[in-house]
Amino acid sequence: MGEKISMSDLAKELGISKVSVSKALSDKEGVSEELRTKVKELAMQKGYRINNSARSLKTNRQFNIGILISEKFILDKEAYYFSVSGEIIRKLDDYGISGIMEIINYQAEKNCVPPRVYNEKKVDGIIVLGQLRSEYLKMIEDINLPVVFFDFYVKDSKTDSIVADNFFSGYALTNLLIARGHKKIAYVGSVMATSSIQDRYLGYYKSLIENQVPLRTDYVIEDRDEQGRFIDLQLPTDLPTAFVCNCDRVAYSLVNELRKIGKKIPTDCSVVGFDNSIFSTITDPQITTVDNNIDKMVSTAVKVIVKKIANPQRTYDRILIPGTIIERSSVKTLKI
Repeated sequence: MGEKISMSDLAKELGISKVSVSKALSDKEGVSEELRTKVKELAMQKGYRINNSARSLKTNRQFNIGILISEKFILDKEAYYFSVSGEIIRKLDDYGISGIMEIINYQAEKNCVPPRVYNEKKVDGIIVLGQLRSEYLKMIEDINLPVVFFDFYVKDSKTDSIVADNFFSGYALTNLLIARGHKKIAYVGSVMATSSIQDRYLGYYKSLIENQVPLRTDYVIEDRDEQGRFIDLQLPTDLPTAFVCNCDRVAYSLVNELRKIGKKIPTDCSVVGFDNSIFSTITDPQITTVDNNIDKMVSTAVKVIVKKIANPQRTYDRILIPGTIIERSSVKTLKI
């Protein structure tokens, strides 16, 4: 085992003071972002590990961030938010901070039971991953900790949120289908379930309006119940030629439902989704989808929560991260 690297060693190699190294590693004011990044990169290369126990004694901080996820979002091991939470934990580690994931079960969410990580004073801040019930979110907003919402936002809330540009992505995805000759286009998603699903729907609707395609109410298909749990899809009698699904998981389920009634993808129906998750690639054929730029969303969310812990009065409002359409094999071009 090599010699243990110290803060003084890092300072000497970079030609700066030990105080500057300390400020960079603990995200305090007084050093530039460029120097902060340089110090952290060298610390990682040298295997320097921050002693959080010692830091906690000195600063009265835990150097942990709570990551809250509703039970409804992790119904299987391929759940989208499992991989996202892993990325958040990995990124927090770059700052010498640990991520503690806590699953909020249905009863706790319904009864507004505060998370254990808060009750047990284990964390300095909270990232809420995916939209929970409004009453629960109001309770979270009222606790005395910095909070960031990830992948959703809430009406009249002052909590900072990091969200994909769902409106524009839904608009662009629907435009792609119309450019390929589709006019009978359905939207699959319970519009009142989350802000993300709603914004994707509104982007879809804007595209229909601009292209003078009438919105059909039977082409807006529910995909989950009031608790946010997935339900069986009820397909319209007059089948669309294309479906915009609010996520890849739903697109995967839709393809299976279409196969049950003898329809082929994309020969009979085209299908597109969102998230660029594992469901978009395990479907046959693979699904055209929107990559939400999770790396950027995660790095932004982590940077914001770290800065809010250092300065709780600082606000960032709603930060939009643009997505990118990933074209695969699930869309057929019709004769125009």
